[in-house]
Amino acid sequence: MLSYYSTREEIEKSGVDTVVLPIGSVEQHGSHLPIGTDFLIGNKVGEAVSKRIGALLLPTLPVSTCREHSGCRGNVWMNSDTLYQVLRDITESLKSQGVRRIILIIAHGGIFVSGPATREINSDNEDIKLIRVDILNFLPHIIKEGVLEFDNNLHACEYETSLMMHLYNDLVRKEKIEDCVPEIPRDYLNYTSIPKVSKNGVWGKPSLANAEKGERIFEILVNKSVEYINDVNRIIEKY
Repeated sequence: MLSYYSTREEIEKSGVDTVVLPIGSVEQHGSHLPIGTDFLIGNKVGEAVSKRIGALLLPTLPVSTCREHSGCRGNVWMNSDTLYQVLRDITESLKSQGVRRIILIIAHGGIFVSGPATREINSDNEDIKLIRVDILNFLPHIIKEGVLEFDNNLHACEYETSLMMHLYNDLVRKEKIEDCVPEIPRDYLNYTSIPKVSKNGVWGKPSLANAEKGERIFEILVNKSVEYINDVNRIIEKY
């Protein structure tokens, strides 16, 4: 697989024209998960997707937008307009090298600017396209298949904790796992922050998590990501 461990010569000889760029976040994940949870998961999904579609895996962007976690230590964010410009700059640099597709693996639920950024960058470019894969969009498929026991999974929850138990089990502080389900809708995070509505920074029931669920969740995320990428490629080629 081509990745950030590959050399210039290996990349040039491959003729690869598609890159995968995971985007994560550095933010609190309660007392039981590391602050790098989102980019750690994003990197693993990006790696698996790159292998499946024969793309070049770029290093995961660890920092994005996570102001919904302001109020406690361990959070690092950039403004939405900064990330927007970062995506434009990355697109320009890759376009100049003949790359035709950039697959964004969105591994943090608060990167809302990635939607309009993808639309606007694609509108401005005919010879390179961004394909935005938000892995949280596949949560309904995971719920439909009965993998999760609780349906209000938002942060450091059964979903994320299960993934981490499967992918990075030694990083999960299992003795620190504690449930918390705030009594407000997710949309209200436009007006407050998770640490203010959750005593431990958790939104969900991580006590229900296990590695077996994580393995199945990961499989669904990768399969659905590849399926979505292939569908979008067909649309791009047709229209």
